[in-house]
Amino acid sequence: MSQFEKIYIGKGTQVKDLNIIRISISKETLEEILKDHMVDYDSKEYLVFEVASLKEPDQFGKTHTAYISKKVAAPKGGKANKKSKA
Repeated sequence: MSQFEKIYIGKGTQVKDLNIIRISISKETLEEILKDHMVDYDSKEYLVFEVASLKEPDQFGKTHTAYISKKVAAPKGGKANKKSKA
């Protein structure tokens, strides 16, 4: 079974009186994305990411977060095996 890991790439805010979210991504993060997180489709590379609202603004007033969802294998066995003391 697979699960998804979120790789956070930036934060942003809604543009006043518009249904637009303005996201800021650092150059370093963008370079990493271009190197490691592009998706190949029909012989072209794409950046696929999601934007979600935060439950409350962060310390800088950012109200939204942007992230890449990366499919990862779920840990085998689900729960860790517990050893009893003898």
